[in-house]
Amino acid sequence: MDANLRKRHKYSWLSVAIILPILLVFIIKDLDFNQHENVSQETNASSSNDMVDTNLTRSKGAYILELNVKSPLKSASSVVYTLNMNGEKDSKLGLINGIGSYSFPSKKEIKGIVIQDVLKNQEILKLEF
Repeated sequence: MDANLRKRHKYSWLSVAIILPILLVFIIKDLDFNQHENVSQETNASSSNDMVDTNLTRSKGAYILELNVKSPLKSASSVVYTLNMNGEKDSKLGLINGIGSYSFPSKKEIKGIVIQDVLKNQEILKLEF
C-alpha cells in the first residue's frame, strides 16, 4: 500500500464515519414509535366460545382480529377465513397451530370467521359478528 492509497483509504473511511451516523439520525427520526398512541381504536365486536375468544378492532380503516385459542382444536393446523355478507367463506386470514394468541390484520371489513381444517375439508368453528 503506497502513500496515495493510504491517504485515499483514510479519507474514504473518514467520510463513511461522518455520513453514516447522519443518515441513521434521519432514518430514526422518520420512524413512528408512538403509533399506538396516535391511532384511535374502536372495538367493533367480540365473541367468546369454549374453544376461542375473539376480539375485532378497527383502526384507521384497517381491521385487526385477535384470536385467543383456549383449548386444542381438532386439527393440528387450521386456517382462519373471513365470512362475506352471505355467510360464506371469503378470504384467508391466516393459520392457527395450537393454543395461544393470534392476531390477523385485514383491509376488508370482517363479518365473521370460519376456522377450517383444510386437509380433511372440515369446518371446525364458525362465528359471526
